[in-house]
Amino acid sequence: MNPRTPALSDSGRCGQPPFYRRLEHTSDVKVEIHGADLAGLFTNAGICLFDLMLDRDSVRETTAVPVSLEATALPELFLDWLRELLFLFSTRSLAIVRVEINSIEPTRVSATVFGEEFDAERHGLKVEVKTPTYHEFRIEKTEDGYRATVILDV
Repeated sequence: MNPRTPALSDSGRCGQPPFYRRLEHTSDVKVEIHGADLAGLFTNAGICLFDLMLDRDSVRETTAVPVSLEATALPELFLDWLRELLFLFSTRSLAIVRVEINSIEPTRVSATVFGEEFDAERHGLKVEVKTPTYHEFRIEKTEDGYRATVILDV
């Protein structure tokens, strides 16, 4: 495990590490993300993604971007969410530091993401995530809320 990667703990505090943990994987990045509810899970997934990719402590909130997605089921919505955040990073150079879920249902999410234009010198790039994969992907309701396990292709 990467020493900068937080261990698992209280999943009810959105975006406050530790809310995810890295799991063993040979070539890609496998993470387990927790949230007290769906909004917390999606918030934490977005923050986890950018925490893995860059130094989030150096990212400022200078830009707000609305994000709205619909899917046929929760698993697809979750993966589409991660893909959309990666799309914003690759097409708009948006380094995301904060996620605010405005509304969420199992098949739709409306959110606002906050950040600034990516600056390689200031933000660094720990790892370049290409896409989340379906391999070993799970999203499930637990006693404490929700848990998602996803492998990120790097």
